[in-house]
Formats: sequence, structure tokens, C-alpha cells
Amino acid sequence: MRRKVVLVLDLGTESVRAALVDENGAIMVLKGENLHFYSPQAGWAEQDPEEWWSMSCKCIRGVLSSGSEVDILAVGVSAQMHAVIPLGNGGEVLVDRVPIWCDKRSAEICARLKKDMSQEEQIEKTANLLIPNWIGPKIRWIKDNLPEVYRRTLVFLTAKDYLNYRLTGEWYTDFSEASGTFAFSWKDKSWDQNLLSFLGIDGGKLPPVIPSSQVIGKVKESVALELGLPSGIPVICGAGDMLCLLLGGGMVEFGKSCDVTGTAADVSVYTPFPLLTPRLMNLHHAIEGWISFGILDSGGGSVHWLREALYSFPGMGLQPYSLIDEEARTVQEGSEGLLFFPYLMGERLFGSPWARGVFFGILPIHRRSHFSRAVMEGVSFDLKMSLEEIEKLWRGEIREMNAIGGGARSDLWCQIKADIYGKDIVALEESEGGIMGAAMLTFSGVTGEGVGSFGKKWLKVRRRFFPNSFCGEIYKKQYSLFKEFHGLFQEAFSKYREGAQE
Repeated sequence: MRRKVVLVLDLGTESVRAALVDENGAIMVLKGENLHFYSPQAGWAEQDPEEWWSMSCKCIRGVLSSGSEVDILAVGVSAQMHAVIPLGNGGEVLVDRVPIWCDKRSAEICARLKKDMSQEEQIEKTANLLIPNWIGPKIRWIKDNLPEVYRRTLVFLTAKDYLNYRLTGEWYTDFSEASGTFAFSWKDKSWDQNLLSFLGIDGGKLPPVIPSSQVIGKVKESVALELGLPSGIPVICGAGDMLCLLLGGGMVEFGKSCDVTGTAADVSVYTPFPLLTPRLMNLHHAIEGWISFGILDSGGGSVHWLREALYSFPGMGLQPYSLIDEEARTVQEGSEGLLFFPYLMGERLFGSPWARGVFFGILPIHRRSHFSRAVMEGVSFDLKMSLEEIEKLWRGEIREMNAIGGGARSDLWCQIKADIYGKDIVALEESEGGIMGAAMLTFSGVTGEGVGSFGKKWLKVRRRFFPNSFCGEIYKKQYSLFKEFHGLFQEAFSKYREGAQE
């Protein structure tokens, strides 16, 4: 009997994957390809949209050649958020590489614009502070620095919306991506002309905003022929990867909380309305409601860096992440005083875009294993600052957090987080949260069944981790030092930036 499935694309920073997911939430087949990342200058982060598309096509052909007897109901996309792709009149990308989510080249623009709008007004209008990660400042940077590209741009799309355009020839965005532009009114749920004027960008160059589970069109016949797909398959608008991850992590009821560790890492709570504070960010969920969260741009990315820097041996290549866990497990809680500040890609709200990664307190006793554990602890300390802010504003008690993303595969890291947060950490069976969330939206879009019902039916727990009070006391002391030095480093980061610009 042929199984009914959806075809899902999940575009991250390090790789793109395609998968076939059946109506019971089982991933039947998955294929992935790695992507290149470019940082030609400090604070710049770029990728090639043509590579996104070519590798996506390769992954789709891979899953379709698996021999699975299936009927594909629809296609859905989850992708890294906040990229800016300028399309010309002919649908061509007008630059070779585009700024992605962690690009901070618009920091000076944000600093200049913020002088004309108070923090209170920024949050009241958009539920967020103006930061370089948002789409609006990136577009303004293109306008100021690449005026001919800006003039020729017919529409600016995000990564997800660009892949949808290549599939269907249609361009739309969803509420999750629109809420990350600083041009979107959270109260009216629409583009805001006053915000667009403040940013100095043309709202006519932005796509229409629709719900994440809405059908936007059908796979073009030429694309279907190229990929080996049946013609006429509907394509769902989809959502940003973070929101798809959270759907896959069970964030379908208000009050649910998640810890997500991919390239970036974040802690979040699902609420009816955004939590308005300069210490948190807010994005519209892929369903009704809002996600209030704190984020670290180099969460799992810090461990990725650690692996490349310290776990690549001559003649043996890169070692598995399991070796990092194995060595870090031999070190006592607190890494014998070694602290890691995980700001390889700067900070968003608790510090500045010019923050940098720091190991502090190195002693002769410290070995590679100490550095490995300190990286895991440092990421967790940073996220705890955001979790404390969430708990100040969210009236419901947070007792447990679902853990998803690549970091959730590490039992050691899950236990470290349980001890540092003082919460139960619930690691889920399926770590491919982005794929699962996109599949939920896609099934919902073609069947009419609510996304939340899929979120409840498909959720499976791998293991629960409980906080250890003895370890928690050790971490309280380390966390206090982390916060104190975090504040002290801000002046140093500012001076470092000034020196680098001379």
C-alpha cells in the first residue's frame, strides 16, 4: 500500500536536507548536503542562494530515488531566518552572496537609527529592539551601500521564500518572517508604513504576508520535470526554521518552553502575546500566538568551532562529537574555574554585536577536556540569563523544557542544562525538529487538520534529565562570576572594536 507523505526541505546554515514524512510523523527517508559559509569581514556572514537551490534539488532527487512507494501530497519548506535576497525583474538574484541571519554589517545603521526612536517605542511598535539581525536594517544597508542593487530589486525575499519562489514562481512571506523585519506591527499584524519610513526602505519591495500553513501555489512544471516530481503538487508557505523547530518540539500550547541548540541556541516560551522587554526578542509563531525568547548566535556553533579547532587530528580528520562528550565528562562541574563566553558571532540583546569569544581563567591544570566542558557550560550560562528574564515576565511556572536540535543528542549537555537552569530537561526522540515542524504545517495545509493536533500526536520523549542540587550549587557560583565578567567585558569589547577600526 502506498503511503501518503509530504516532501519537506529544511535549509540551515551548515546544511540543507530533504525528507519524506508520513502522516504518523515518521521520517521515511532523509538526504542532506553541506553548504558553504563566508565571512569576508568581521561581522559579515554570507551564503550563496544558488547553492541553496542546487543543493536542495540534489537532496530532493536523492529522496525521490530511494524507491519508497509513496504519494506526495504537498511540499513544505523550513529555512534559516532573516536572510535578505534581492530579486530583479527577471527573478534573478542581484548579488553573488547574501547576508544571512547572523550578519551584523548593519550595526552602525542600527546605532544611528536608534537615536531617533526610544527603546520603549521600538518595543511598543514591533515587540523588539532594533538590531542588525533583522531584515529591515539589512535592506537599508543594501540601499546605502549597493544603491544600484536596491534600485533594481523588485522584491526582497528570505531564504524560505526564495526556495518557494524557485519551486512555484510565486512570492509570499509568513508572519514568522515578517515579525523579524522591524517593519511589521505586532498589534496590526501587517507592514507598518511609519516603520518603513523610519528604516528608509520601500514597502513595495516586500512580499504579501500570509499564514504559514497556507498554500501559495503549485510546483512549476519545468521544476517538477527537472526533479522527477509529479506535476501540480501544492506548496505550503512554511515558516522560519526556529518556529518549525519549536512546533517539532511540542510548542503547541501556551506556556510550553523549549531549549533549542542548533548553530544558534535559544530558550523560549509560547505565549498569546509577546513579552515586551528590551532583554528578549519576539517572533510570531508559525501558528497563532508568539514566541518570546533569548538567543545566542553561536550556541551549537561554538561546539562546531571547538571540534574544528581542537578535534581535527593529522591523518585522522575531524573526530566525532561523541569524543567531545567523552572527554568533557571526565571534568568536574565548573571546569575547575574555566569560563567560556560564547560570542563568536557577537551578541544581540545582553551585549553588543562587537562581542567576541573568550576563555577566562586558564590555569596550567586545564586541558582540552576542560575547554570542551567549559564551552557547553558557557553556552548554558548565557541562555540562563534569557531564561531568568522570561520567568520574570511570564506568570506561569516553567518546570520543564523540551530540548531539541543537535545539542539535544548529547546526554551530557542536557544534564548540564538541567543543573544550570534548575529545570527538568526533556530530550525528544526526534531531533529533526525543523523537518517535523514543516511537515506539520504542510499536512495541515492540505488536510485542514489543526497544526496543534499533529504536534501532540507526533511528540515522543527520548529521556528526561533532572537537576542535581549538588551540581546546581557549584553552577550558581560559576554563573554569578559569568554574569559579573560578562558585564565587565562589554567595555573591553567596545575598545577592541575601536582598535580594529583604526
